[in-house]
Amino acid sequence: MYHINQIKLLHLEISSKCNAACPLCPRNFYGYPYNDGYIEHNMTLMEAKQIFTPEFIAQLNKIHINGNFGDIVMNMEAVDIIKYFRDCSPNCVIKVSTNGSARNKKFWHDLAKLKVQVDFCLDGLDDTHHLYRQNTSYKTIIKNAQTFIQAGGIALWKMIRFDHNKHQEKLAEKTSKSLGFAKFELVDHGRNQGPVFNKHKKLVHILGNPPNVNFNQLYSSRTTDVVLLEDVTETKSPAPISCQAKNGRSIYVTSVGEVYPCCYLGFSPKTYGYGNYHAAVNAQIRPLIYKNNALKYPLADCIAWFSEVEKTWAIDTFKKGRLVICNDVCGKN
Repeated sequence: MYHINQIKLLHLEISSKCNAACPLCPRNFYGYPYNDGYIEHNMTLMEAKQIFTPEFIAQLNKIHINGNFGDIVMNMEAVDIIKYFRDCSPNCVIKVSTNGSARNKKFWHDLAKLKVQVDFCLDGLDDTHHLYRQNTSYKTIIKNAQTFIQAGGIALWKMIRFDHNKHQEKLAEKTSKSLGFAKFELVDHGRNQGPVFNKHKKLVHILGNPPNVNFNQLYSSRTTDVVLLEDVTETKSPAPISCQAKNGRSIYVTSVGEVYPCCYLGFSPKTYGYGNYHAAVNAQIRPLIYKNNALKYPLADCIAWFSEVEKTWAIDTFKKGRLVICNDVCGKN
């Protein structure tokens, strides 16, 4: 698909651990602690140096640190890893996305001094933010963001639109400007519907109007139902692929060193997804993967299997091997 020397963007997960319990995040079950098949791990500085040579880092235009399952605040070597990247490439854009609800002043001050751009995920104001960002504190995030901004850091306020916070969009944007955020971004991730459970299986509140909010019924379905390819392709049609990873010359690397073209293919396809969409999607990906762990093989070898992904774009049906995830994310409909 591309040569290792052509890669310009590194999408990196340095932790698959998280302090939050967002109800529609793939790392849990509607907020309840449930691991559906991923390894919890913090990438170490030693591992980062082993995977990414100074020469490779120097060729990059951008490093985006934002995982599928975790948050940078959980990695105690996060600053050291980023400092290594910055030493290798003084002018590379390094961007972090985080819930921002942890760590001390020194951490946020040090990030700012490393010329890191930070997206603080703030989904509303003090009375609404916690409804989705369960286990995080609005006040703590604002305090950490102010520390970062005052130390010279460039901060973005990233807000997911929900029915419960959409009335605050203008006020949130006004607040962001008054606090010194460089930009306010409103996004819609389709996360508007679902129950919210705590670690005790108790229903805390409800997002939108989901058809079922019974924990036992939902959990039983998730852990016992088998999702087949035909279950997720019934209403889909093949579409021409314009691959974001190929066009942007990017790769995605997980906290355990596994290498994928993008984060969409990188939902731990070897183990993750029982009882949901990813069960069928990942079953298609697994047979294509070989030598993709950069702690075992050179990074150049770990992208060789990407050509197998590209071959599937010419297949005319999902049953024959056209990848559902490529069609869903990069299909030009």
